[in-house]
Amino acid sequence: MRAKQIIVERATPILYHYTNSTDAAKILKDGVFRLSSVTGNDTEEALGPMDKPFFFSTTRSKVGDYHRYVGGGGVMFVLDGNWFNSRYTTKPVDYWDRMWNHPGTGRTRESEDRVFSKQPTIPIDGIISVHAFLKEHNEWRSPATRQLLIAAKTRKIPAYFYTDEKAWRLQDTRHAVSPAQATELLKGEEQTRRQYKFNDYLEGWLELVYKNKQQDLSKIGEKLRYNVVYYNRGNPNEDNGLKNELFNARKPGNSDNNSAIKVIQYLKKNNLTPYQLANAMYAKWKKIGDEQREKNLATKPNQTT
Repeated sequence: MRAKQIIVERATPILYHYTNSTDAAKILKDGVFRLSSVTGNDTEEALGPMDKPFFFSTTRSKVGDYHRYVGGGGVMFVLDGNWFNSRYTTKPVDYWDRMWNHPGTGRTRESEDRVFSKQPTIPIDGIISVHAFLKEHNEWRSPATRQLLIAAKTRKIPAYFYTDEKAWRLQDTRHAVSPAQATELLKGEEQTRRQYKFNDYLEGWLELVYKNKQQDLSKIGEKLRYNVVYYNRGNPNEDNGLKNELFNARKPGNSDNNSAIKVIQYLKKNNLTPYQLANAMYAKWKKIGDEQREKNLATKPNQTT
């Protein structure tokens, strides 16, 4: 009798994560990878475990499709796949459904391995080495590259710097350049991006969840309350745009990503879908409005003709 074969999905022993120099410097300074979320996109949600709404995208190939074009610079993290396997749920993912196998698409194998987590961050303890590439001096990339090399050294993580793209892609450390040899390339003041305040509609959803008085709502919260009460009307297929807002804020770089994380964590804690949350807020704020109107009528002086 043939024994049953058990297939276990795991990441490969060596993984790679590509990013830009600014994000790489922040990762090394903060000590965490910030994850993307699947909530709000049916395709993304189907790829991972229901109880783990956050994911970290890695690849099994250092020359794969994700980083085929790098422009003036880029950073590759080499990761210990076994470290991730022992602590997180990992699995290979073909997001584009073998599109690379069809002629004319211009795509190659992505070889993606995803790491799924209940939390929106993962510590950087699984980093084996960092490989940074810079083609020419740039007011943003140059100081960011210098900062990431300093941060890696501070954390005692092996870091290599390249000015040759081919050597960087192959991680041929024989052609790595020391920072002292590239002072002109790495010079410049560290740049900080100007912070613009956007309408954070997900913050409005948090207001509806945690506040209980209409006068305590911000303009965004009040507009959302009105739409939920007067346009939702308990429709189980209406979420007042919540899924779309969560999808748009799914990546760490989005301005309302922090609010998205809080909404997602609330959804998971209370076992709710975006539709169910929208309907719960309809019921909550309709009841608050009805009670306030009854109170106003009860305290209104009797009118005589």
